[in-house]
This record gives sequence, C-alpha cells and structure tokens, in this order.
Amino acid sequence: MTDKEPSRKEKYRQESKDERRIKFKERRRLKAESKLVGFRQSTSYIDSELTKESIYYTDPQSPKLRKVYPYFFTWITHAKERWYGRTIEDVFQYEFRRAILKQNFDDIIRNGLVRINDKCVDKNYIIRNGDKLEHYTHRHEVPVINQKINILINDDDYLVIDKPCSMPVHPCGKYRFNTVLAILHYEYQLSNLRTVHRLDRMTSGILIMAKTAAKARAIDFNADRSSANSVDKLYLCRVRGKFPYMNQIVRVDKPIETFSFQLGLTKIGGNKQCQTLFRRVTYEELKQQQETHGKFIFDLNNENNEIVIDESSYKYSDQDDTKTSLVLCRPLSGRMHQIRVHLQYLGFPIVNDLLYNAPDIWGTMNGQYGQYENSNEFVVETFTKRHSCEYWLMNDNDNEDETINLNGKRIIEQDQEEIGDDTKRIKTEETKTIDVNDDDAVKTYIKEHCFECLNQFREPPADQLIMYLHALQYKISDMTTFTGSLPEWSQIEIK
Repeated sequence: MTDKEPSRKEKYRQESKDERRIKFKERRRLKAESKLVGFRQSTSYIDSELTKESIYYTDPQSPKLRKVYPYFFTWITHAKERWYGRTIEDVFQYEFRRAILKQNFDDIIRNGLVRINDKCVDKNYIIRNGDKLEHYTHRHEVPVINQKINILINDDDYLVIDKPCSMPVHPCGKYRFNTVLAILHYEYQLSNLRTVHRLDRMTSGILIMAKTAAKARAIDFNADRSSANSVDKLYLCRVRGKFPYMNQIVRVDKPIETFSFQLGLTKIGGNKQCQTLFRRVTYEELKQQQETHGKFIFDLNNENNEIVIDESSYKYSDQDDTKTSLVLCRPLSGRMHQIRVHLQYLGFPIVNDLLYNAPDIWGTMNGQYGQYENSNEFVVETFTKRHSCEYWLMNDNDNEDETINLNGKRIIEQDQEEIGDDTKRIKTEETKTIDVNDDDAVKTYIKEHCFECLNQFREPPADQLIMYLHALQYKISDMTTFTGSLPEWSQIEIK
C-alpha cells in the first residue's frame, strides 16, 4: 500500500522560505506575461465603439495638426495619502486644474459628476484610505503634429519606430488618443506592446517596444554601463550659439533635482548624480558616418580629447543668438530632462526648448553654470501661467485670482469674480438637477457646462510643437544597434 500523498498544506510546511519566495516570484512573472499591456481600446470609463475615423480628424484650416474629437471620459483614481481626512470639495479645489472649477462645485457633486466608490456623495464627504474617486467629464485633447509614424523594425521581438515630436508615448494628462500607443493601435493595428523606455513628449526619434516580456527584460535602459544589458544612447540636438567644442568632448557631471513634479521642471542641484558627454558635429560628418559605417560614431580617434569646462568663457548672455550648432549627446545616465538641463548648464540650450531656453524666467544667465536668479516659486508660477489652459483663450483675461504652489498646482480663491467679459462661465446660482442614472441627461448636462466647449481657444503653432532633440541611435549590444534617420532640421544650414 502506497503512502498517502501529502496535502497542499503539508507541502507548504515542507518548503523552505526561499523555495516559497521563488515560487511566488514565478507566479507573478507568469501572470505579468499573460496580462495584456499597452493601449487598451475597451474600458469601463470610455466609449469603446470608437474607430480611427470617429477619433481623429484634420482641420483644413490647420492641416499640420492632428486633432481628436471631444469625448466623454471618466477620470478614475484612488485616494492619495495626502488627501486623507480632507473633504472632496477641498481636494478638487486645490489639486485639480482650474477648468474643472469653472462650474459651481455644488452642481457638479449634486448631479453625480463626481462620485466616491461609485456612489453620489455630499461635498463635505471626508476622503478615507481605499476610496476610489471618479469624475465624469467632457475631454478635449491637445493637438499634436500631424506626422506619420515611421516604422523602422517590426519583427517577432521588437517594434522600433521613429517617434514624431509633440506626441507622448502613453496616455497621460491631456492626452489619450493623441499618443504613440493609441495611434499605433488605431492606425497600424499594433497592440500589446511593452515600452522598453520612454521619450519626452517633445523629443523625437527612436522608440523601442518589445513584443514579449522576456525581450523587454533583455534591455535595461537604467542599467550601469558596465552591465551586459545596458544601452549606449546617442542623441542629436541643435543648440543656440556657436558650440565651441568641435573636435573635443565636453563632460558635464552635475546632479539634477526635480523641483516641480507637476510641470516636470528640473535644475542643477540635489544628489542625483548624472553625466552627459557632448561634442559639436556637422550634418556632412553624420551623413558620411551613416554611409560608411551604417551607424553614427560619437568617440573621436585622438586620445585625451575630453576637456575641462572653463566657466569664465562662453557666457550665455554674450552668445550670438542668430547662430546655431549641431551637437551629439551621449547620456551616461538617465535622469529626466538630463540632456536639456546639462546643455542649459553649458550655456548652449536647445534652440526651441520652451522650458530651458527662457532667460526671462530663469534669469539673464538662463541657469548657465547653475546660476539661477529667480526662485523656484517664481519659475513654477510663470511657467504655469504660460502653459495653462487659460493662456490659450481667444479673449483677454487675467488670472490674478489664483496663486500657484511649488508643485504647479492652482490654488483658487473662494470668492472669485468673472474672469473676463467674453469668457462664459457657469453661474453659481444655478440649481438645475438631473437624473444621475440617465446617461443621456448626464452627457447633455456635461456638454452644456463644458468650459472648453463654451470658450474659443487659440491653436498652438506647429513650430511650437517641435523641439530640436532627436534620439538618433541605441546600441543594445555589439550585434544589435538601432539607428534612425537624421531629422529634417539637421539639414538646415548652420549659421
């Protein structure tokens, strides 16, 4: 007679702690690999019966812009720790963008446009741990450059594309359908893509996406350069002024800190070490490298070509801003806005970088050598006003009724006046109540009170949606190098 097989509980007791940990990690890995990733069309908070034709359009008046039809959207988030113990009205007043507050919050909460845990609540509801917040709204996306996505590689392992400027990689903020993942889904029928890395919205160039979890793990953009799966990155930019380091390499080894997470603003400081190498090039040199070697080469042949930065030379204020230069950039780490901030530090910011080439905000030295004449609060407040939704209103209005905290959040005064004779706004005395279970009535009410529907906005000029920073080449290993094409702006005659 055979011994009785041990039960699951007995097997568990016989396993060591390390064995259970290994099994747990393996279960998590298998679950992650079987899960659909990337952009998902059908969701519980947005109309799922959407097609390319019902989402995107091009206005004949502005053919250079890709636009998205406004759509209904339920914004969902779980309560953050800093919200605990605060009323729902207080959180919306201090945490969310001002356009939400054009309506009377009493009307919003009474008509069920803001809910907690799928239930209508009073405006004095106290937020607790575990609460799920929902805000039903009419969403207007920001236009992006109307440019075709160029697919460089599409095999069983990877999809490698040449990302246009102005498109974020995945849904965030004011973008959902005007993103790389959504456009690939609707226009190229490419889904379930794992983003190996990301590019800033305004950065163009090579974007690598893996088809499987194993291939995604094979590339580590944050790995140390000595690691076997690290990535050698090469970017091309066009900077203001005559970059002096033509046949030399300049190394910037300065830490970067983020002082506004909401706006994504960084500066020299803190203790997050990072390094970037730069050298000036010409279009002809790059073209020759591509034709001869099939790739771009950063290193110079001569030895000891790195130089020490002389902070007494090449002052930002002394540079001729009519001149521009092409510069190759080789980041040895991966901090947010690292290349842009290190170029600002050198005094040669990217020509059309609206964040880091703004001496009217950073000061006359524009942050060169870490010299910032204005406070963080001033920088955040000025950038917030310059890039806010209200900045693009066709009618003149002032925003003196708001202040900005250090993270770029708008703090709205309780007693607000009308913000301009031509600006439509919901009257506070309105007491209309709708049936929150009538979907059509809710949608009609939202459209009637949508701030963006009620006001006319200027469109961003197409040239303001382009920044001269391009991901040119990624070397994954000695056998694998992804190389993109040179951007159009690199062919423009350098003055």
